[in-house]
Amino acid sequence: MSESLGLPVAPLPLTSKQRDELEQAILERVRGLLGLMLNPIEGTLDVLCRSIVMEIMDESSRFLKRKNLKNVLRVDINMIMDELHKHPQLRDIIRKACETRSNFTRIADLKIFQIIPESGNAPMSPAHDEDQPAFLYESFVRPYIGKAVDGFYEYLKSNNDMFRARDLDRPYYAKFCSIVQSSGTGKSRLMTELRKKGVLVLYMNLREPSDTGFPKRDLVPVRILTEDMDCSQAEYTARCCALFASIFHTLQQDLSPMLPSLRSGSAGAAIKSWNDQMCDMRSTARTKFFEKVQSEYQSILGKIKTPKSKESGDVNRDALIVEETAAKLERMSLTDSDIRIQAPNLEGASFVVAAYTEMLKMPHVFPQGDAPKLVIALDEAHPLSKMSSKGFRPSHILGRTINAYCHNNDASVWVVFASTTSQVADFSAPQVIHDSLRVAIAGHLLYQPYTYLGWDQNADSLSGISANDVAKFDHIVGFGRPLWKSLVYKQNINGIMALAAQKLCKSKKFNPHDINEVLAVLSQRFGLDICFGHPNAVSYLEKGVASHLRVCFSTTEDRSWAFTGYPSEPLLSCVAAILLHGTNLTDALKVLKAKVDGGMVETGQSGELASRLLLLLAKDMYVRSHLSEGTISGLYYNGTADAELMDCQKVSVIDFLEYLFGDEFWSNAGMDAKTAFQHAFINFSHWVAMENFLSPKDSKLADVESSSARCDAQEWTLRHWHRTSAVQCCHLQPLVNKMIPIYFDDPALGSNDADRMSQMFVSDKAGKNCNESTLTFITRKDTSIECLSNLPYIALLLDLNVDPKLSTTFPTRVPNHRETDRCLRIYAAGMSDTTFPFLHEHPEVAKLLHGLVSRQQEVPSQSFKRLEALVKFGSTATLRHSRWEAQDVL
Repeated sequence: MSESLGLPVAPLPLTSKQRDELEQAILERVRGLLGLMLNPIEGTLDVLCRSIVMEIMDESSRFLKRKNLKNVLRVDINMIMDELHKHPQLRDIIRKACETRSNFTRIADLKIFQIIPESGNAPMSPAHDEDQPAFLYESFVRPYIGKAVDGFYEYLKSNNDMFRARDLDRPYYAKFCSIVQSSGTGKSRLMTELRKKGVLVLYMNLREPSDTGFPKRDLVPVRILTEDMDCSQAEYTARCCALFASIFHTLQQDLSPMLPSLRSGSAGAAIKSWNDQMCDMRSTARTKFFEKVQSEYQSILGKIKTPKSKESGDVNRDALIVEETAAKLERMSLTDSDIRIQAPNLEGASFVVAAYTEMLKMPHVFPQGDAPKLVIALDEAHPLSKMSSKGFRPSHILGRTINAYCHNNDASVWVVFASTTSQVADFSAPQVIHDSLRVAIAGHLLYQPYTYLGWDQNADSLSGISANDVAKFDHIVGFGRPLWKSLVYKQNINGIMALAAQKLCKSKKFNPHDINEVLAVLSQRFGLDICFGHPNAVSYLEKGVASHLRVCFSTTEDRSWAFTGYPSEPLLSCVAAILLHGTNLTDALKVLKAKVDGGMVETGQSGELASRLLLLLAKDMYVRSHLSEGTISGLYYNGTADAELMDCQKVSVIDFLEYLFGDEFWSNAGMDAKTAFQHAFINFSHWVAMENFLSPKDSKLADVESSSARCDAQEWTLRHWHRTSAVQCCHLQPLVNKMIPIYFDDPALGSNDADRMSQMFVSDKAGKNCNESTLTFITRKDTSIECLSNLPYIALLLDLNVDPKLSTTFPTRVPNHRETDRCLRIYAAGMSDTTFPFLHEHPEVAKLLHGLVSRQQEVPSQSFKRLEALVKFGSTATLRHSRWEAQDVL
């Protein structure tokens, strides 16, 4: 077969048996589209053809890869639409395949969908994309770990209780809420796992066609809610009402025959049976359910009367209404219940209300109480926040639809929007749509998004691995978000590392000139502090969560600000280090310097940022100049999972300090000091910020729950060693600013790793005056630190903004005398290659670090801080908050 209806053909390299196997797999993928294709709604034919071809190409590509066959297929949605327009006969080929339910593979045989190599050259296989559904399905169905589902269940229960409150001045708008969190944290799994709590879960994924992740997009809701958006607002409203009405009808039709008689009690068995089928993303039950929803939807939509498209005069009248609404909002308070603004009719409201009411007549399924009974989960919901060409947001219409049916009863039925983007937290629905409005008319409240998905679910226990083995990939991969560990069972190391890099940068190659990519890579390891008041802060943080794996901790009640950051995630830190040093480090630091100078990134009051960069970059450069064989030193390592990650490997304290301060360091420190630390190692790959003292002065700790009690110093330090993290202390911590774990690999100390832990404490100074005398005050016996041990420790004072100087002291130990304050004290002054000789090989890095300390360009926010200080007299004892006469110079 060389042509099909005039289109050239290049058959895939399949045996007859393989072709039959692929045909069956494709048929299962497109089954839900077959009926729609044979009786398409007007104007949807090309969209359906495109969807079918996408399914064929995706399934065929996966099949070829599984069989280790040459893959020449192109999977590009824009290309498919182009070919449909170029070759009208393609529609007939697709329609014929749907009618006969066969020959789908012949569509993949068409040359227009293949990469045809030049003569004499073999085709290039596309890059291995680890985020394909085939690689994620298995991880999605593995046993669920963690308590995030319990938290989410209680969140929905609390929301329903608040919704029922009748005495609120500002009632909640409707029974919908959101989950906002970065990629790989388990949002999709969280929603489907609600079924284990006895909640009916209808999961629907709205991801865009170009996104080939898992779970796959559900074509029926996707088509209704996100495609053909040239319709009017009234037409889209009718679509939303018809969709929800059809869902409620179909749920009732599915569940009613499965329910016991009214005398026999619980409906738990029926709910479990339905959930098990509907939450299996590859089940035929899901396909059949959405086929029934589609049929019911078309029937209901045909009964809803929508007004004709408005003439220009009507549009102008709507514009006047919008302006009038905005003006009234400016004059009203959020609790003003006397002002009412006329809302347009909700086309189809009666249908959705009737269907919802009828569904609730199943008392076994919807008993009274605030515990959630049904959750309609809309995953990857960010396309709903896009403005349509007709000037409305789909999210607003959906909000109004949900509002229409949920207010006259207390049933705990919820719609949950999930996404990496914060727009899903703002699915407000003003009664008159206006893009500038952030709240609903009369100040209706929306629920704060749920962000608590858990962390470290797959981490090894502290006793489960030796301190000498913590750098191994199969240990490090367990920390952080569950995605990384879930891929271990299906993918090799290079696939996981490459995926992590791609997700961190939102790009297949790190660009050291791209602001968002650079700040993501640096923030993950160096803990960049974003200035709240900077005009670009909000947009940067939103992009970080949506596209660069930044984690959302919480949001303010009005959702205007999100508290975000990069928690400790050592695998991602290793990936970030590889990216940073695999390109031009200087270019990335220049981007950071520009953001510091512009006031967006804080340097700290004592040069804390420069200190973090100096110490960790020094360790990075040391390990890269002393690579050991078999170490994972790049993204594309093909060895076993017991290999060590370069940036997590332990490094000799003796070698590191010699690299940091020069070859003469130990000669000056003395042989006693060198002997004391001959078995000592560090291994930090990233910084973790603290919010309290190392040893909080809180006499009440003994009276609170055990989880709030403080770890003892040895366990606390060992836990940081296990995840290769170092500590940035809170701003008010006395004496020191940082702690780096030290491990003594000395068999004479016994087998308990906790007894082998000590610390390096770092104090940062960036003033113009020498602070050498304060070094003697640093002691781990201080009540704000209390890290007592018989092992020696290090106190390092970095006085980075004065003339270069390096000095050390170490006390002589009396034989057989046990003491707890045997300290190597190091005074290192001046950010220069005189004090830090390793910088001599990196002059541009040295220059940029010096610039961060000296702050030659005044940061605009400093001026604002001076002005702010004037109205905060007495808030601290500093001169800035005390001497009002000196406000022009302080």
